[in-house]
Amino acid sequence: MTMTTNTHLSLNDWLIKLSNIEIPAMQYTLDQMSHLHSKSDDISIRDLSLLIRHDPLLTLKLIRYQQRQRRAVQMKDVNTIEHVLLMIGMGGFFREFGSTQAVETQLQQQPEALLGIRKIISRSYLAARIAESLSSQRHDVDPIEVTTASLLHDLAEILLWLSAPELAQKITHYLLKNPGRRSHEAQKLILGFTINELQTELALHWHLPSLLTHLMDERHTDEPRVRTVSIATSTARHLANHWQDPALPDDYQNISDLLSIEPEQAYGLVRNVCIKAGHEWEWFSVLPVATQIPQF
Repeated sequence: MTMTTNTHLSLNDWLIKLSNIEIPAMQYTLDQMSHLHSKSDDISIRDLSLLIRHDPLLTLKLIRYQQRQRRAVQMKDVNTIEHVLLMIGMGGFFREFGSTQAVETQLQQQPEALLGIRKIISRSYLAARIAESLSSQRHDVDPIEVTTASLLHDLAEILLWLSAPELAQKITHYLLKNPGRRSHEAQKLILGFTINELQTELALHWHLPSLLTHLMDERHTDEPRVRTVSIATSTARHLANHWQDPALPDDYQNISDLLSIEPEQAYGLVRNVCIKAGHEWEWFSVLPVATQIPQF
């Protein structure tokens, strides 16, 4: 069935649809997993967690697995990749996730969709790196929780490209043709709801850890940790457009206010994060934003 703006699936329909798809991972992630598995006697939980944190899809898959396996005696949520790995062990990880399918396999006949999903995954990783830097500057009680929430923040958009790329492309094309319109307007027109609304409902529907769900919920940006996630994801989104995106000065000002630094220092912080993240461009097979940094 071809879905159009006049035949919206309901939000509940989407929850069911996305809950029934097989979550893949990036091919580069799977290649690195295979490499680590081949020398599993010489690696640590940290080595494996650093690999997983590049890929929001594998991160989601891991956290959902742990939530489904959760026993009644486990009173506290497990909110980070490393803690989940400690629960299931490296052997358990490779056993459960070693046969994960690649995104590239699922979308091999849809090159535009594959490029779209790679761009968003790259953007999500950059958001996580920005959040990590902001959290470190803030001396956050647990920066990894904020980093994980930032990595997962745009999962609904990633899953839309995976399960209904024609609709994701409609949103992208609409915004290109109507540069003055906001993303949430295009989403509402084409989907009948915003991707942020879908993201919030998915997190609840999947029983993701309550802390991560809360940190991703932009209705709570009065809280510094939620604001950190929101600023990091917003900055990464605008950088993915270009370094002259008109919204970026507001992002730098928000970072300035959050950390009590000057906007020029906020720009320098973001620039340094982008340069470091750019060294890992092979993971995502898209041009990193660092290559477009203005030269003054």
